[in-house]
Amino acid sequence: MYAIIVNPSSGRGKATQLFQRVEQLLIQHNMPYEALLSDSTEASNQFLENLLGSRKLSAVVVIGGDGTTGSIVQLAAEQSIPLAILPAGSGNDAARAFRLTHDPLVFVERLRDFSTQQVDLLDVDGKLGITIAAAGVDAEIGDKANHSFYKSLLNKIGLGGLAYPFAAIHTISTFTPFEVNLSIDDEPYFWQRTWLIAVGNTPSYGGGLRVCPEALTNDGLMHITVAHTANLPSLLLRLFPKLLQGNLIHSPSITYLTGTTITLEANRNILLILDGEPIHAPHFTIRLQSEALKLVDTSE
Repeated sequence: MYAIIVNPSSGRGKATQLFQRVEQLLIQHNMPYEALLSDSTEASNQFLENLLGSRKLSAVVVIGGDGTTGSIVQLAAEQSIPLAILPAGSGNDAARAFRLTHDPLVFVERLRDFSTQQVDLLDVDGKLGITIAAAGVDAEIGDKANHSFYKSLLNKIGLGGLAYPFAAIHTISTFTPFEVNLSIDDEPYFWQRTWLIAVGNTPSYGGGLRVCPEALTNDGLMHITVAHTANLPSLLLRLFPKLLQGNLIHSPSITYLTGTTITLEANRNILLILDGEPIHAPHFTIRLQSEALKLVDTSE
């Protein structure tokens, strides 16, 4: 049996429409399921826990965006339940990284074929995520974009991904860099003026912004991008536009690293966002959990 989580808020109602088509196909192919339409993480996890207590689940199906997916990753990984994603959000960075289909017909066909792959996850102080752990100005930008009035307006015309660049202009101009001590696999680093630290399991966030361009989801490594030292005009006018283009940047103010464990100690509380969930703290420990999740292959 399949447990289906649908976020009716995703994609201006697109998730609900996709579910209706998926439901028709599941009935047509005599594939049993139970579904919950909710944007509540608590309700979704309770729904799954109730099913786990009484049924054997073939997979958890998520129809929604990255936030909805991120809210289910923890339980799916801990219970070793395969996860299938039908993207319906404005960003869909997890689906982009795995080249997952947006077509409900192809999606159900892949469910019937049922091939899975083991993928890595990020573990931020016990919280699991599938895309990028972003700390600093990029997290502030993402938080501002997600709660902005213009994101809903852009979503209505299918341009929700532009909310991130819009939010960046204001956020960067008012953000104060922080001091940070990093330890990556016991190798120490220190920067007095740090703008952002992006720890990537996937290359992109914010609807396709490739801040960790060389990140892979199954290479057993975290790919880390740090923007530091630069003054505000340089960051705003030169470095950040290049980061948005998704290419490697050759600059003394951009450092690329890889590792399996990173500890981050800032001189103040900073915001970190993991799969859309905000966490405020001065200290974070991030570990790579290799092959921690079974992902159903629903690629095109």
